[in-house]
Amino acid sequence: MKQKAPQISPNKLYASLLKKKNESDQQQKIVKSPVIQGNVYINSLRNNQGQLKVDAKKSRPTSGKDLKDISTVLLKKTHARQNSKIIETKENSQNLTQSALQLLQKIKAERPDNKIGQIQTSKEILQYHQQLIQKQYQKLLDLSKQTEHNQLQQQQQQQQQKQKLFKGPRSISNPDISTLQLCITKAHAKSIPGMLYTGQTKINQDSYKLIQKFGTKENDWYLQVSDGHGTNGHQVAQFVQEILPAYIEQEVMEAPYYYDRDKTINNIFKQSFLKTNEDLLSSGIDVTYSGATTVVVIAFENILYCANIGDSRAIIGRYDTKLQVVELSKDHKPDCFLEQARIIQRGGRVQAYSDEDGNPIGPARVWKADEDVPGLAMSRSFGDYVASQVGVICEPEIIKHQLLPSDKFLVVASDGIWEFLSNEWVIETVNEYYKKGDAMGACNKLTQAAKEAWQREDEVIDDITVILAFFK
Repeated sequence: MKQKAPQISPNKLYASLLKKKNESDQQQKIVKSPVIQGNVYINSLRNNQGQLKVDAKKSRPTSGKDLKDISTVLLKKTHARQNSKIIETKENSQNLTQSALQLLQKIKAERPDNKIGQIQTSKEILQYHQQLIQKQYQKLLDLSKQTEHNQLQQQQQQQQQKQKLFKGPRSISNPDISTLQLCITKAHAKSIPGMLYTGQTKINQDSYKLIQKFGTKENDWYLQVSDGHGTNGHQVAQFVQEILPAYIEQEVMEAPYYYDRDKTINNIFKQSFLKTNEDLLSSGIDVTYSGATTVVVIAFENILYCANIGDSRAIIGRYDTKLQVVELSKDHKPDCFLEQARIIQRGGRVQAYSDEDGNPIGPARVWKADEDVPGLAMSRSFGDYVASQVGVICEPEIIKHQLLPSDKFLVVASDGIWEFLSNEWVIETVNEYYKKGDAMGACNKLTQAAKEAWQREDEVIDDITVILAFFK
């Protein structure tokens, strides 16, 4: 017997169909939501935003199970979106890096004159840097030459302007043009032997040297007077007259004194005097108690350098409203403060001869502390071996002098002139002959006056030597 199917009311049937329809719509909406597949986004129904909101309200889940399903789907969607962004960022960064490297390589390959890129070995690198250094050095050298040339031209222009400005005669008011022209134009020398107390003529122990064109220039002069003393004083003076000028001239010719002439000339004088003395000590001449004083004047056009040891002397006669004396040297006497201090420090003593009552007679002399030798009347000289052990030296004292328009003449002489003739009397006498341009007459007058003074003042006559030079 067949059973009858239960009959369902129309209302229940409608409600059941409506429920199924809603469930089917919900599943379709979930499937059509945006899903990330790799790097591709699938948009579902984003254009119908208004309709989505209505459908979302209708399909809002009501049970716990439905809420759990929806949260799982949303969580997966969020993770997929974040992972997609990270992957895309990394890939984009790698692509940019590769593109930048390719671009740099292309620019480097196409760059013209890329010398560094062409250098393959360390040897080539070294050569390349050497070439760069050489080029830079050449540029600096050219720049230095150009600067020096410009300075020389500027100095020449300034000199020409000075010569144009100073057109008048030489005077103190315009010394620039005068110092350029002032120099020794005439010189003469004379030497006579002295006389012993017996009235016999003695061996002349003086010597002199007068050289024009000393070095390379026409207006450069060398003037020297040496005064020997002791048994072999004449040999010492002659030796110094030959050796010392040769040393000085050789050094002047070789030395670049134009860089710092003052310092160079000072060194030349000191070294030449020292070498001459060393040669003298080994020459075979007995200098135990013999030696020589020396005064040297070198004239480099309008600049004079005077080197002196002992009591020979050099002075200049200057006329500026009246006659004046300009001393180029200082006498080295044992009783001068610094000279005496050196002698005492080295074991000597300074004392004059004395009479029976102990009164001093004559000039101060150098003695050994415990012996009455050598009794030398000067504190600097060549030779004099015994005296050199107690502070007598051969180092010259050097004085520089620049000629002025008022400087008229130069007198260089041994102490045979200066012993009884004053500086003032000498320049007054020479000045009368200077006016006439008579250097020889002036020399004759001075030697004769000195001889007569010795005859009046002493029992003997010393050797007398003088050199005169006129400036113009």
